[in-house]
Amino acid sequence: MRKLIVLAASIAPLAPAAQATVAGPNGLIAFRANTGGGDQIYTIDPETLAQVQLTHVDGDALQPHWSPDSSLITFEFDPANDCAHIAYMDADGGNMVVLPHANHNVCEAAPSFSPDGKRIFYEGFNGVRRDGIWSTSLDGSDRRLITNCEGGATGPEVSPDGRMLAFTCFSRKGQALFDSLVDGSHLRQLTPWSFNVGTKQDWSPDSDRMMFASIQNQGTPDAQANTATIRPDGTGLFWVTNYPAGGPLAFGNSYSPDGQWIVLRLEEDGLYALYKIHPNGTGLEQITPSRTFGRAVWPGARRADAPPIYEQAIKTTRKEKSHDHVKDAGHRGDGNASARGARRDGGARGRVHRPCVGRFRQLRVR
Repeated sequence: MRKLIVLAASIAPLAPAAQATVAGPNGLIAFRANTGGGDQIYTIDPETLAQVQLTHVDGDALQPHWSPDSSLITFEFDPANDCAHIAYMDADGGNMVVLPHANHNVCEAAPSFSPDGKRIFYEGFNGVRRDGIWSTSLDGSDRRLITNCEGGATGPEVSPDGRMLAFTCFSRKGQALFDSLVDGSHLRQLTPWSFNVGTKQDWSPDSDRMMFASIQNQGTPDAQANTATIRPDGTGLFWVTNYPAGGPLAFGNSYSPDGQWIVLRLEEDGLYALYKIHPNGTGLEQITPSRTFGRAVWPGARRADAPPIYEQAIKTTRKEKSHDHVKDAGHRGDGNASARGARRDGGARGRVHRPCVGRFRQLRVR
């Protein structure tokens, strides 16, 4: 039996949505998991824990992101002998489309849908210096360079109202959360470089807040990772989790479509599991058994033909787990814990793309 290591997740609404993260009932969570032979994309029903493997690619399938109507999932495809490509498929894993590189890019990664579902935003790296945020139509045409940062940019996420774009920028000083208008103008830094913001974030359903993860001393015994939210103007910073150095690592992935939860990946003592927590830092609840997973995003309808490999997870009862270092509502830094939908491979850590080169590879090691 192969062991799954959960790495990241995204959540989908049950009902079709007119915008990217329109509020609605919670559906499946999409996530990537290490199968022992590479990362593949799965879905899980947060109520029954039924899991379905969607991809069986030769290489890695990473960073799933739901379309607004939950009919498609876009993701990053890292072939065994090439750098990252943008791909998408039907919600059941069928009809996979891989877009060819364009605009002299050698790596294209971290895709997400626009709120109307007509475009995909992504990171494009040309193998030398330019590492920026692009958008494309679903057939790979009409490529547009949206914005650049001094040291590169990744993790684009358009706000549900279609007005703003959030992403992570790199520099020698660290990694910071930025936003801009959706056309890339009015670039604004929201967090200090020292926060070392992860490579994925999500908007609350009302576009009022952004969720992100801050990572310190990664790969050391003093590693620290916590999830926070902030307003688009950089005010109202609130730490949803507050684990100490050397404690559990909390990588926020996405808001739920009903806006009542944030799904996150919690790593502790070498074990991985998906949890959900209210945006005010209360009600931490385990979704998947420890030792099985990796990264998540939220939608759709589950299939009844989950293979035997998942039987233990399906039978395991979700449990609520108390962690002393999770802040309660009384420690909020502001009076608003906004809600909103999800669609994305929330994950906070960078990762190495096997054949990718130079600066793009270095960015992913962070």
